[in-house]
Amino acid sequence: MKAVLYLMRHATADIRNSLVDEADRCLNEKGRLQARRVADFMQKQGLIPDRIFCSPHTKAVQTAALVRKDSGVKTAVEEWHCLLPAVAATEVKEHLFSQLQDNEAVLLVGHEPELALLINELLGLDKTFLELKKASLTCLELDSESTVPVRLAWSVPAKFM
Repeated sequence: MKAVLYLMRHATADIRNSLVDEADRCLNEKGRLQARRVADFMQKQGLIPDRIFCSPHTKAVQTAALVRKDSGVKTAVEEWHCLLPAVAATEVKEHLFSQLQDNEAVLLVGHEPELALLINELLGLDKTFLELKKASLTCLELDSESTVPVRLAWSVPAKFM
């Protein structure tokens, strides 16, 4: 199977406070601009995913929705509970491979450090070597028939898009 996997950390959200549950924090203006910048980058580079999956947390849902709308993705965003914080990377990997189709490009929108741990799991690494900034976009190329079945293609923070 061949596929392209884009991983995006949610964009910047409102400041944490005791009045709003962590799961309900919304994107702030900077976050909305970041998400639109990523969508514009993806569209200009021809990196349009076939499907988008995101964590059910509001900031991830809003990030995914903005990227979908502004990049021109036609399919609806799907929420995956396995992309919630504290879910093991092995569980996310298992669910991803059960859903992934051949020659498909997929965007996952989630949280740190879980996305970095998923990248490590997919690359078969023991030690975390990557930290994803908010609204950064990372690309992994999957090819089960290659001598390198998962390859880190690139990772770009939103400020460079």
